[in-house]
Amino acid sequence: MAASKRKAKLLESLRAELTKELEATRQRAHDAAVAATHEENRPENDKDMRSTVDSYVARGQVERLREIEQALARLASMPVRDLAPGDAIVVSAIVKIRHDATETLYFVVPAAGGMRLHEGKIEVHTLATTSPLGAAILGLSEGDEAEVVTPQQTRTFEILHVS
Repeated sequence: MAASKRKAKLLESLRAELTKELEATRQRAHDAAVAATHEENRPENDKDMRSTVDSYVARGQVERLREIEQALARLASMPVRDLAPGDAIVVSAIVKIRHDATETLYFVVPAAGGMRLHEGKIEVHTLATTSPLGAAILGLSEGDEAEVVTPQQTRTFEILHVS
């Protein structure tokens, strides 16, 4: 399968997953708002925090809803590019990275990092360019190493393949 078709399928799969999450989050936000404003949720005394907690949950669900909508908008305008051997990592690159003894396949995206997509039996992780690792690998090529500083240590990631 051509790289651009493979990437387009991964992008389509990611957008479908986010759309499902959007609908589920929209329902949770609605349910939380109803719970927060329900007449039986009025405080019984000055120590009763049920309605306050429910309003925090409702606000969190609305914020997550906005995040997903923004991610979908960014993915809608994401270019899908074919990369030649030696090209630098950009958005839409598929990158195989080794850290310690573990090799992981990443799909570099502008938003919605941390998701797992499946391409047959192959697992592909989404890697947002806003994440520490995503930012560290942008512009690198096959054979390069990226370093990410964490509170515990500096971690080194080897770029094994870019397509």
